[in-house]
Amino acid sequence: MPRHAEIAGGGIAGLNAAIVLARLGWSVRVHERAPEIRESGAGIFLRKNSIDVLDFVGAFADLAPKGVKIQKSRIADREGRIRQEFDVTPSRLHCVPRQALVDVLAQVARRAGAEIELSSTAVAAEEEGALVLQDGRRLRADLVIVADGARSPVRNSLVPAARYWELKTAVNRHFVPTRDIAREPFTTQHWSGNRRIGITPTSETHTYVYTVCRDTDTSGRALPLDVDNWNEAFPSLRRELEIISAAPVIQYRYHLVRCPRWHRGRVAIIGDAAHGLPPTLGQGAGLAIMNTYALGQCLDRTAPVEQALDDWERKVRFLSDMTQKWSCRYDWFTREWPERLDFMRPAIFWAFRRLPFLDQRMRLAERGLEAIGFATA
Repeated sequence: MPRHAEIAGGGIAGLNAAIVLARLGWSVRVHERAPEIRESGAGIFLRKNSIDVLDFVGAFADLAPKGVKIQKSRIADREGRIRQEFDVTPSRLHCVPRQALVDVLAQVARRAGAEIELSSTAVAAEEEGALVLQDGRRLRADLVIVADGARSPVRNSLVPAARYWELKTAVNRHFVPTRDIAREPFTTQHWSGNRRIGITPTSETHTYVYTVCRDTDTSGRALPLDVDNWNEAFPSLRRELEIISAAPVIQYRYHLVRCPRWHRGRVAIIGDAAHGLPPTLGQGAGLAIMNTYALGQCLDRTAPVEQALDDWERKVRFLSDMTQKWSCRYDWFTREWPERLDFMRPAIFWAFRRLPFLDQRMRLAERGLEAIGFATA
């Protein structure tokens, strides 16, 4: 008889976990509190580490045509002059709509045999292997997976010492229904003081734009986008800003999650519920996808679930912890760097990308699971 898993959360982490376990022969049920599978936001970057896993679980072939393979990564100054440019074709970097990613994951999960129960809210987990729902049901399982996001009430019921807090950076994510402002398959990050604008094509018809500033920058945070105010900071982007201001947008604050334990008994905590981090390195989804795949490998190798979870956290956690630290450092660098020292930024960017001892630490997650002894082929 197959082992059974109950999963709280139908986002990227929960759906990928469902695929991995179903492919290993588990019976799986995902509980999503919303009436549909929905991912808030605009675009999302997928790097080699996550693409390798999505390839392995059979999702990337369906997803790739919905996004854009990025060829160059560029940094521009406030006048629009390109100060740094990197060819990223030797690695794997795609930008896809966030909704396309969860749609594909849900389709692949169902094809693999997983059940997805919508409008089903989990409120707690019990370490002996039970998921408690808001409607009063207590569902027993060989494994419970907590993947209900950074503010996770299910995680908090199990690990009350876990902490979530917002950082001092605000981001507006715009989903722009045109490629007119990003015709080439390049991702460009524009800098002006402590403000940033990132522009990346995310499909044949849409462009992903993020505008980032300090949370105390009331003009920068204003919605709809204050075109005149942002144009003062980025004089070369007037046309782009006018187009961006008319597009759908969602505002966030960068956040951080510290969870002292990722498992208790027969319960595993994954994704943002375990290691929510600033998106400065584009690794939030990447870590979730990698860690769920590694979890499946540990469960496949080791019979007792409790032992497998202990083995899993011991092997994979340091990579997520290191990535979280570097994401926070990069966030501080972008938010707090003195404007009078802006002339030094190109040299610092060069050092981050060209000095191996910095680049390898900051981008360790991009090496994928082979960095910690797991194969994805």
